[in-house]
Amino acid sequence: MKISKTAIFLFELMVVILVFSLAAAICTSIFGKAYGFSEESKDLTMAVLKAETIAEEFKDGRTPEGDLLFDEEWKATTDEGENKDTARYFIRTEVGEENAVREMAIAVKEIGDDGEEPSDIYVLKVKAYDE
Repeated sequence: MKISKTAIFLFELMVVILVFSLAAAICTSIFGKAYGFSEESKDLTMAVLKAETIAEEFKDGRTPEGDLLFDEEWKATTDEGENKDTARYFIRTEVGEENAVREMAIAVKEIGDDGEEPSDIYVLKVKAYDE
């Protein structure tokens, strides 16, 4: 039985296309995961920055009132009017005092979709000593 050169060439071409297709699928998956990690890293970096800013203000004697809301780009927003559905992140602070030590817990959370429980991105506890 003799196999023509054309048939061998076509079979080899199909194998090469299959290998390249598998490589493309793997690369697409890797790039997708890398994008997800990048977004998580960006969120964590911004959460740490916002929490540290509030902590420094607390040490300086200023305390934010209520929850602070931020949109997808970490710009301050409100939950009223046109901005009602734009909030994606919020910061909740809890203040306490014992003796001459003021304490604050700062929790930066991501607002869940469709009523999901907000998930913590970053939590910071701060103490300030009154002189």
